[in-house]
Amino acid sequence: MGSHETGSFTYSNPQAIHWGPGSLAQLAPELQRLGVGRAAVVTTRSLLSGTDLVARVRGALGEAQAPATEVIGQHAPISEIASATERAGVAEVDGIVSFGGGSAIDGAKMIAATLAERRGLAPADVPHVAIPTTLSVAELFGGGGLTDAAGDKKPMQGVSRPLDAVIYDAELTVATPLDLWLSSGIRALDHAVEGVLAEGAHPFSDVLALEAVRRLFASLPQVRSDPSDLAARTTNQLAAWFSYTLPQQSAFGLSHVMGKQIGARHGIPHGVTSCLLLPHVMRYMAPREPQRMAALAEATGSESAPDAVAELVATLGLPQHLADFGVGEADLRRAAEELAGRHPAEELWGIYRAAL
Repeated sequence: MGSHETGSFTYSNPQAIHWGPGSLAQLAPELQRLGVGRAAVVTTRSLLSGTDLVARVRGALGEAQAPATEVIGQHAPISEIASATERAGVAEVDGIVSFGGGSAIDGAKMIAATLAERRGLAPADVPHVAIPTTLSVAELFGGGGLTDAAGDKKPMQGVSRPLDAVIYDAELTVATPLDLWLSSGIRALDHAVEGVLAEGAHPFSDVLALEAVRRLFASLPQVRSDPSDLAARTTNQLAAWFSYTLPQQSAFGLSHVMGKQIGARHGIPHGVTSCLLLPHVMRYMAPREPQRMAALAEATGSESAPDAVAELVATLGLPQHLADFGVGEADLRRAAEELAGRHPAEELWGIYRAAL
């Protein structure tokens, strides 16, 4: 957090980001700008069957057609992505619109990359516009994860390009289950914290990450008390964006890595793993990064950033104990041993144990 004489920063967020209620109106101009005439809409089962929102998205395509609507389930199962890619290929789509949470967006990245590769095109030749309905910020990261046939989470091979545009329209998020919205908000908080605690100098992203912490602490409780508060939801979305200007370091910080190790295997959503692990990872990191932890404490408006995060999770009524998900000590020891390397297995086991 101190002064540094030299440093480098690479912008890796999407080129265009639109926000605010009603910003779905930006979809048609974006597709026109990107030259998309036939789009596959990649979404989730619950959005497709339980709301009229997919119809609203399809109605906002402007002159573009939507010959395919594909569904991707939680943790982006590779079998569903493969089937969706085949159908999108047959429909001769030339662009992707993802509408949903991280799994739908990650699945859409893989579909776009695979279609481009099969057609001998550059990845940018199959554009991807995301309309997120959670705060997981998968839309801000070029890479992604999928779940293999064994149920293990794996990074997507050959997917590394930032999306072309993102639309944060709070009106389209009200149907998202409140617990999912709030827990993905803790995921955004996790991204902000991991970015601040990352090794090296990152003064640009630190300013945004600390502002993300402030906004999330202020606005997540507002949405819990009034889920229809679109202004607070928009603040949540802007904070999630601010949390992720350092995607690589945030996505591979300790809390994330430990969460991914147990999430897919035990059916725990990403946002919930952040609720369960983040305060304990922060306590573990506190002696190693006292200055950065002090800056985080100031942003949370407290003496102790880890305690403030634990209190926020409790205030939002979100899960706090791994044991509630049927995860036992043997599972956690195995996970700690598999992750051991930079951090000793015994120390990782200690973090997991504290989260039980």
